[in-house]
Amino acid sequence: MNLTRVLQYFIPKEKKFYTLFNLVAENIVEGAIEFEKLVNSPSVEERRAIAVKIKSIEKKGDKYTYDLFDELNHTFITPIDREDIHSLTSAMDDVLDLIHGASEKIQYYRCNTFSLNMKEMAAYFLKGCKEMQSAINELETFRNSDRTMRACRNINEIESMVDRHYHLAISDLFDTEKDAIELIRQKEILLNIEKAVNKLEDVADLIETILVKYN
Repeated sequence: MNLTRVLQYFIPKEKKFYTLFNLVAENIVEGAIEFEKLVNSPSVEERRAIAVKIKSIEKKGDKYTYDLFDELNHTFITPIDREDIHSLTSAMDDVLDLIHGASEKIQYYRCNTFSLNMKEMAAYFLKGCKEMQSAINELETFRNSDRTMRACRNINEIESMVDRHYHLAISDLFDTEKDAIELIRQKEILLNIEKAVNKLEDVADLIETILVKYN
């Protein structure tokens, strides 16, 4: 048992951080569910309503992020390294910001075309968010490190699949889209989704780092 693990038994268990992390993860999953609905909806009105809901979810995420940073500023001894709490909070906030950005672009660009590859990317993003939530839920106890590591590795595999669909989508755009403006619009939305999944992988890497420190 390493020194960090020994010291863990003498550190007060401030559960507020874990509660907030779980709320953030749940909120991200809600955003991912709505985003998948968005790219699969045939109705402009329905997409507009979903986009409003995603914006509300993103605002709730900002509040959780503020609460986490505020708690960090007012807690002398934290259950895990302060730097890890800060990095994990920021990365999770970025995931939701990026998918909200994709939703906003769909509305601003009046996008009505959603390729199969884009829909696949949204579906994989949702799967990755659920894996992230599973990993975050285990942080408090560190008892199921194998399950947590497996969830993080699943996110790595999901990122690879999304990357593949992203490149296929871009290739299809250049092959079939004759309208240069529409091509740019589609490319921007696809890039936002791809960045959101990349940031999700960053979250997984941070969780793995924390597990290594405390096991």
